[in-house]
Formats: sequence, C-alpha cells, structure tokens
Amino acid sequence: MKNLLLTLSIALFIPGCSSLSVNTDYDSKIDFSQLKTYRWHAENTHNEASKKYLTAITDQRIRSAIERQLQAQNLIKSTTGKADFLVNYSIAVEDKTDIHTYNNYNGMYPGYGYRAGYGYYGGGMGMGYASSETQVTHYQQGTLIIDIINPETDQLMWRGAADGRLPKHSNKSEKDALTQKYVSKILLAFPPKEK
Repeated sequence: MKNLLLTLSIALFIPGCSSLSVNTDYDSKIDFSQLKTYRWHAENTHNEASKKYLTAITDQRIRSAIERQLQAQNLIKSTTGKADFLVNYSIAVEDKTDIHTYNNYNGMYPGYGYRAGYGYYGGGMGMGYASSETQVTHYQQGTLIIDIINPETDQLMWRGAADGRLPKHSNKSEKDALTQKYVSKILLAFPPKEK
C-alpha cells in the first residue's frame, strides 16, 4: 500500500515539473508595433556545455519552428537584406537532480483524541514507527532563449526564454513537437502587449 501511495505521489508530481516556465524582458522605450519584417542574426552563441546537443538537425529544427511561429504572427522574413529586427536564439542544457523524501507511517502514530462527554479532551501516544523513502531523479533541464535585436545598433530589444525538463528518450516527431512547444510559448509573448 505504501508503495502504491508513493508511486501515485510521484506520478502526480512529475507532470507539474515537465511544464515550461517562460520569462520575458524588453526595452519599454521601443514601439514594437512598428516591427513587421525580420532576418536572422549573423550567428548563434551557445555555452560550451550545450554545444554537444546542438547538431545541424537541431539547429534547423529550431530555426524552422521560429520561422513558422513568426509567420503565424504575421511577421515577414525579409528577402532584401533590410529588416525591422533581427532574430537569434541560444540553448542551454543542464544536468539536474531532484531528491524527495516521503514519510510513510506504519501502525499507530502520535495523535490527540476527543471523546464525547463533559470536559474530556486528551492526547495519546500509540505504538508503531515511522519510516521514510527517498526518491532520487536525474534529469536534464533545457532552456531555449530567443532574442529580438536592433539591426542598426545590434542591441537587444526583447528576450524570451522557456525552460523545462527534457524527456530522456524521444523520436523525431516528439522532438519536433517539443521544439514547437518551446518556441510558441516564448513567441506568443512577442511583441509585448504594453508599450
């Protein structure tokens, strides 16, 4: 019974951890409503620990997802070289460990009792013992950062980032879906709704 309860606790906990956390920041002096066209920034930068995860296939997957999302938001890729903004992305992958200890009470345990009748209230200590189980989970945390950059000054105008737990194993279609989830969660906050 205690193993079943532990399994259910973990099953309920993990989906909450797998959701994406999104953060954005931007220069409030910019009128983002004027931004209609974009082109890619010259190059991406990634931390050394993440470079081994960024293959040519992954790069193309992320770029395609970003372009699809920008197009869905009526932003146009420039074919003339001039653009209202530049877009760039970077990734970070970190190894993480979660340690959770669950208390399992067997038999009776300390408590208080109430009995009907005038003036009776008391506490009691039952016989039994408490045990605990520790669950250790190793996983990878992935962060995708999308930058919107001024093409004239090369200064950052807007940044969005999403991070979440990466699956241990996934096929191509699952990787495509996860990438699109990251990208759409970030870019739905662009342009910012308030000036």
